[in-house]
Amino acid sequence: MKKSIFFAIMLFAIGVAPAFAYIDPGSGSAIMSVIIGFFVAIGVLVKTFWYRIKGFLGLSKNKKTDSINNSDLQDKGEDSK
Repeated sequence: MKKSIFFAIMLFAIGVAPAFAYIDPGSGSAIMSVIIGFFVAIGVLVKTFWYRIKGFLGLSKNKKTDSINNSDLQDKGEDSK
């Protein structure tokens, strides 16, 4: 087992060729722009759907009280007609 692992490592080490790759500073700033843009987009998405998220998590105000008050107001409006 140890011999086969050693043989595999040596085979990969011998067969590796230099890449001659270069990442210039412009590429680094482009990558940083993409990362920052991703987090800004997530922030805008959360802000856009904030009330739906609060309602889903149950963090919003009591909607039953609001609906009861609205129905009372509608009933009073119908009685006065």
